[in-house]
Amino acid sequence: MAFDSLRGRVVLFGGWNGIELGDTWEWDGGTWQQRSTPTAPAARGGAGMAYDPFRGRAVLFGGTTGATDTWE
Repeated sequence: MAFDSLRGRVVLFGGWNGIELGDTWEWDGGTWQQRSTPTAPAARGGAGMAYDPFRGRAVLFGGTTGATDTWE
């Protein structure tokens, strides 16, 4: 999960609810909305996520699946 300071939204990818999840969500302070992306990482929980304000990108790394990939 990361805070997109440019748009004022929290961005969340993946997670765990008995299975690993692979969906993207945004919180605008009042409502969660699921977002579609043209490409996406494999489902995973426990990934690290940060927002890069210089490039205006959320960056996702790793996760409990043993993944060592990085996504923007």
